[in-house]
Amino acid sequence: MYIGGIPIVSLDSVYLDSNDKDIIFLDCTRLDGSSDLVSRINPNDKDSVNRQIKSISDLLKKNGSTSIILADDVVFSGSVLRSVSSIFRKNGINVVGIRACVSTDSAYSEFSKLPLGIKCGCLMGPNVIDQICERDFYFGVAQSGISVNKDGVIYKAPYFKPFGDPVERASIPEENSDTFSKNCIIRSLALWDRIEKLSGREILIKDLPEVIQNTNDNSGVCKTLRKELKRDIKIR
Repeated sequence: MYIGGIPIVSLDSVYLDSNDKDIIFLDCTRLDGSSDLVSRINPNDKDSVNRQIKSISDLLKKNGSTSIILADDVVFSGSVLRSVSSIFRKNGINVVGIRACVSTDSAYSEFSKLPLGIKCGCLMGPNVIDQICERDFYFGVAQSGISVNKDGVIYKAPYFKPFGDPVERASIPEENSDTFSKNCIIRSLALWDRIEKLSGREILIKDLPEVIQNTNDNSGVCKTLRKELKRDIKIR
């Protein structure tokens, strides 16, 4: 589906089906604490995003297109979209519009300056301090949490202790962060208990779709979660 004859590059594969022609998927996310972009699927491939954008740009120009619209689920600060736009521009492709499910008021004002502006399903007012996605609070779920660099290796960190920081990543009050994290572990344990029963086997950390920080590859998922429930929850 074109918008005014302009192809869409989507940063989320959940809401739009890519056909590699007029809707193209770009696999990228921001690396926590930096402006670097990494692949969700293969975060340790440091050049993946640049290669993807170069390939997409070459395909677009081959098909006679030099302008695109970027689509994403949530536009909060807009830093990812600005970075992506800059790399596309270096490859001869201009971002002329943004489409999103949700946007903050500040990002909406900024991207409204584009030729085709920004359109979203829900506009968050200036008093909204954060937005959250349920998948970020489940252990081991694909694309849960944020990518983090630890000793040169990229891991995923869900937004609860001891695997991630709910205060920084989800604006959970400090005084509630331990109780919040404990309940996230309980919910995750219920999920993985059920998965193990249905699969008839123990699921190991190394079986998960992404590598999670502060875990051991050869440990069981449920054993790992139960172990954390038995001790004081702290970010290691």
